[in-house]
Amino acid sequence: MQIDLNLTPFIYEGDIFSMYLGIDFIVDPKIKPYLIEVNVGLPGGAQEYDLCHRVYLGKSSNIFSKIEDISVKVYGKKFKDYLHSLPFIENLKAFKIWIDNQGPMPEKFHPALRLEDKWIQYQLLKSLTTMPQTIIFDVGRPSDAKSFLNKFEKLVLKRRLGRGGRDFKIISDIESLKINGRFYLLQEYIESKVEGFTFSIRSVAFGGEFICMYANLSTRDYSNHGIITFIEKGKELKLLDSRFEKESFNQKSWEAEIWFGDNYPPYLKHNLFEDEVAKTALIIPEELYKKIEEISIKVERYYEALDFSSIPKACFEERD
Repeated sequence: MQIDLNLTPFIYEGDIFSMYLGIDFIVDPKIKPYLIEVNVGLPGGAQEYDLCHRVYLGKSSNIFSKIEDISVKVYGKKFKDYLHSLPFIENLKAFKIWIDNQGPMPEKFHPALRLEDKWIQYQLLKSLTTMPQTIIFDVGRPSDAKSFLNKFEKLVLKRRLGRGGRDFKIISDIESLKINGRFYLLQEYIESKVEGFTFSIRSVAFGGEFICMYANLSTRDYSNHGIITFIEKGKELKLLDSRFEKESFNQKSWEAEIWFGDNYPPYLKHNLFEDEVAKTALIIPEELYKKIEEISIKVERYYEALDFSSIPKACFEERD
C-alpha cells in the first residue's frame, strides 16, 4: 500500500465535537459482549434497523424522526446540517475512499481521522469496556505473534485501516501468517455464533443517547454486511426461526442520501443500496441488551469529550 505522507493538518483548537457512532459488538458463548469497532461520521445503522423493523414487525420505525429530534434538541439544527457542520466530515469521506483503495490519500486531514486506526481505538477504549485482546502484527517480530498465538490458540488477523472484512482471517497456526503489506492487527478469537451463524450487533448512539441496535448474521467467518436481523429481548440467545426466509431490498439508504446525495461512489453501490433482511428475530437476554445500551452511551460520551489533537498518531502518519 503506497501512502502519501505529505499531509497538511487542519488547525485544531481543541473544540468538543458531537458524535454519531456505529458501535460493533460480538458476543461470546457465555453471553459476554466485546466491543470490536467504533465507526464515526455517518455509519450504517438507522436504515438497517428500519428495514428489519418493517420486515419483522410489519411497520416502519420512527428511527429517523428520533434522530432528527435529538439533533434539534441537543445541537439546535437539523441532522443533515449537524453532520455537514462537523469539521472532519469532508476529509473523512475522502479518507474512507482511500482506505478502500478507490482514491488518493487526502492532502489534508483532521486529527479525528486517527480514530479510523483500529489500534488507536483499542488503546483509547480497552480500559473503558471489554474488547478482544489485541497486538500490532509486526512481520519483523514473528516471536510476538507466536507467543500471542500460544496464549489464545486461535487469533484473528485484520487490517488496522479497512472496512468490509478485507483480509480478515482466522489464524490457528503461525505458518498461515504470511501477508503482503503493512498495518495489521492480531486479536484473540472470540466465537460469536448462534445456531450455526456468525453474528455481530451494530448499536447506534448519538447526542448522548442510545438510538437502536440490530444484528448481522452470516455463514462466513465474519458478519460484515450480513443478513440484517431484528433484535428482540428475551431470556436466552437464540434465533426465533433458524430456517428463516429473507427479503431483499435495493434502494438508496438514508445515510447515503444525507452523506453523498446523488454523487455516491459507484463502487459502494452494493453497500449503499442492497440489503438482505431476515424474516425472523435474534432473541438476546434482556441483560445483554441493557449492557450494550450502556456501553454505547458510555463510548459516545467518551468520544464527544475527546481532544482529538491529543490522540496518538495513527499508522498512516508513520514514516519509514
